[in-house]
Amino acid sequence: MKLKSIALAGLLLTTGLAFATTPQSVTVLKFGDANTLFIGDSKSATLYAYTVPVSTNPEAQKAYNIHDLSIKIAAFAKVGVMDIIVRDMALNPTSKEAYIAFDTKTKTGYVSQIIVVNQAGTIRKFDLVNTKHTETKINDAPTSDLKIWDKTSLRSLTFTDIDFHNGKVYISGMSNAEFSSALRVIDFPFNNKVSTSSVEIFHAVHGQNETRAPIQTLQFITLNNEDYILAAYTCTPLVLIPVKEIKSGAHIVGKTIAEMGYGNTPVDIIKFQSEGFDKKPYEGIILANRNRTAQFININDIGKSATEVGVSYVGMIEHTGTPITNLPMTGLLQMDDQDDFHIVAMRRNDETGSLELISFLKNMYLRLDEFVSEYDQPGYKYEGQQLQMKEYQNMMIQDLGKDKFLKK
Repeated sequence: MKLKSIALAGLLLTTGLAFATTPQSVTVLKFGDANTLFIGDSKSATLYAYTVPVSTNPEAQKAYNIHDLSIKIAAFAKVGVMDIIVRDMALNPTSKEAYIAFDTKTKTGYVSQIIVVNQAGTIRKFDLVNTKHTETKINDAPTSDLKIWDKTSLRSLTFTDIDFHNGKVYISGMSNAEFSSALRVIDFPFNNKVSTSSVEIFHAVHGQNETRAPIQTLQFITLNNEDYILAAYTCTPLVLIPVKEIKSGAHIVGKTIAEMGYGNTPVDIIKFQSEGFDKKPYEGIILANRNRTAQFININDIGKSATEVGVSYVGMIEHTGTPITNLPMTGLLQMDDQDDFHIVAMRRNDETGSLELISFLKNMYLRLDEFVSEYDQPGYKYEGQQLQMKEYQNMMIQDLGKDKFLKK
């Protein structure tokens, strides 16, 4: 049964009403398909499933080049640009519109909103009250009043990421159990059942087993015909968790396959397909980081690591384990796989400080207008092997919407 056809069936399962409650906060977003948007609300410990109205985006085939996103969001929400905290972003897989969750500061706290943005910069509100939705509660969310560093409440870590796989929603975060790093699984349509497993990993930089630090971001991958969750943790272990081991009440020990850099928090992970300069297709993941550049890992290398012994103690190290490639993508807050040619990302510009919503050309992973190079100098002529480079540069220039700079 298709997801979009069963979504309506789920409307009556939770409360018996066409409309459930509305989120007290919007922590994470994930599309199940073009018609179903999952919202994780840490404050109320609730997972919502919204039925997304069909929309037409005439800009769907274009790249994103929105450099003044902070100003646009602030104007739309009628607040100052410093009163916005972005929580998450998800791209509708059909319309290619970006759904952005953010909080606005008020006198009594923060209010969550979701807006929908297309490539032209047009913004509309996603109605959290009147859009059809269902919900299911998390009953083992953290209850402690503790705030880490006096700013991050344990409750806010009920949801750290979500993904949808084979009719189930997988949720990473924290529980109120002694081993509080949790993976929850919820059937969709919702049936009021939540399966919780605790997760243990070996943190090779710290040199210890850890059961409390939550997964920060996760992605489903298939290796050798077996499904795994690829999970990234703060400081920065990369871990494989076999999906077949995720059962209610289970204590799962993940395999640490890489350390991606100490002193760093991963912020997002995506899986995508592309092709190299040799025209051969490849599949990989990109990990976006708060304190480091983005990192690429080929799925074949992850598959090899799945058959090998996990990483042991390494101390303070930049990288060990599964091979990686550092990408020239920094300041990223969120990413998504846009289409066959692009990755869309929200980032903060290091010169202006503004939020941006921009596209990167796959296999290049850079924005050409952010450089001044030999190619841009007067009198430069493309010859020999540089003729292929001109082809790729012109593709990026067209993405930027700056055809007057096309290379002759």
